[in-house]
Parts: sequence; structure tokens; C-alpha cells
Amino acid sequence: MATTSMLMTEEMEGMGTFVTDDKGMTLYRYEMDQASPSKSMCTGDCAKTWMPVMAQDSVKAMGVEQSLVGSVDRSDGMKQLTLAGRPLYRYMGDAKAGEMKGQAKDSKWYAVTPAGEKAAMSSDGSGSSEDMEGMPGMS
Repeated sequence: MATTSMLMTEEMEGMGTFVTDDKGMTLYRYEMDQASPSKSMCTGDCAKTWMPVMAQDSVKAMGVEQSLVGSVDRSDGMKQLTLAGRPLYRYMGDAKAGEMKGQAKDSKWYAVTPAGEKAAMSSDGSGSSEDMEGMPGMS
């Protein structure tokens, strides 16, 4: 399990803006989760590879709207940090700050943007405007 006391934003050329924890590790969202109401579908073996980020009593937000930060009770009884209702995870394959090896993994895992949306870039760093279609203000 992963914990953090702060959500921060990181910007990387060719990768856009995404959210990291207080150690600079990329945070991800899972497309099988529910945002409203919040529900984590990543349990068991999934949660070993994709570590749920556990909610602390107070999590600060830098570059992220504080009102979007929340938590959800997991089926295992732990409280998981959420952003815009989406449970947050760290990927075991990311060994150091700034890595995004989980990006677009299995077409279900995406680095999370400050608005809680999936980051619209592929794992090789090439952006795709197709991922942004249908989002308000994105065309």
C-alpha cells in the first residue's frame, strides 16, 4: 500500500500535466473503477501491482483543486484517496519519481490529470487528441 500527504502536479514535455504523490511518483486511475459514487474495483492481486494510495487525515494539494480531493472506503476496510471521485493508485513498475511505465497499461490504467481525467498520452510519450474527444472544452 502507498500513502501520501500531498498531491502535486508534474509537467513533462510530450506527456502533459499529471498528478504525483509527495515523492514525485505518478498516480494512476483505473477505468474499471466508479467515480460516482466512488468505488475501487482493484482488489486482491490487482492491488499488489497497482497499490491503492491510502488517505491520510489531511492531504494537501498543490496544483490540484482541494475540493476534488476525497476518499472512499475500500472493501478491505482501508480508506483510499480519490481525485474527482476516482480512486488513486501507484504502479509497482515505476521505480523512481517521474516514471510512467503504467501509462495506458492494458488500456485500463492512465496517469491522472489534476481534474481527475485520464492523461491523454501514450506510454511512448506521443499525445493523442482522440482521447480528449467528448470532454467539455476539449476539441
